[in-house]
Amino acid sequence: MLILSLSILASIFYGLATGHVLSRLFDKQGPSQKRTMILSTLAILAHLLVLVNSVFTVNGQDLSTVNVAMLTCWLIVVSVTAVSLKFPATLLLPVVYGFAALLMLGSLFIPHHILIHSIDIDLGLVIHISLSLLAYCVLIIATLYAVQFYFIDKRLKRRDIAIVQSHLPPLMQVERQLYQLLTVGTGLLTLALAAGFAFLEGMFAKEFLHKTVLSLIAWALFSAVTLGHHRLGWRGKPVVISVMVASGIVTMAYFGSRFVQEVILLKF
Repeated sequence: MLILSLSILASIFYGLATGHVLSRLFDKQGPSQKRTMILSTLAILAHLLVLVNSVFTVNGQDLSTVNVAMLTCWLIVVSVTAVSLKFPATLLLPVVYGFAALLMLGSLFIPHHILIHSIDIDLGLVIHISLSLLAYCVLIIATLYAVQFYFIDKRLKRRDIAIVQSHLPPLMQVERQLYQLLTVGTGLLTLALAAGFAFLEGMFAKEFLHKTVLSLIAWALFSAVTLGHHRLGWRGKPVVISVMVASGIVTMAYFGSRFVQEVILLKF
């Protein structure tokens, strides 16, 4: 009952924050930062309480795909909200808040109960998982910046007056932040894969083969785009599409098989 109430409360505050930002998306003054922060902070706190109560149960730790997805979503929401305090993120906020609201509601209907009664602490595994989670969060935020860049660039090319007079960030600033995030995220993904090969056995075992292969493909795409931009000046729509494709592949690597097994096939 507590998780149900907190999940609904978090989704409501996320929804209110999304509505407020969208209502002033093209306003010259932009959304009220104070109101946005109040609503998002309440949502983030409720989201955190849901995580604590969902993962740490009396019978053990529930590390199902849904709970891991909620944790990843929480980290992305906190990161984007923190970034918005210094840099305009008017297009990013409704996307992450809206997705978080849907995820919180969806988690109530998706079965997820994978209990681990004891966790063996392995330093190599902890390093690999931590780097992987951090890399994924940074790369997803970079993908959101890529979509934001494409949206603003397209509206500017159409000479849309509303986009010029809006509170949206300058195109060059978005592009600069996009490639900074992409560089950091690709570096973290490189370290995560290196840690996996260095500390873990069976990266190419049958049960992990698809994850390893998909992660390497995503890494190759992210690396190509990053190097292509810095050395060859790649930019524009092809870069945005490549980043989105790479993000989709790495998402499949991280969550694909577990989602199918736990949610569709109900194999816990």
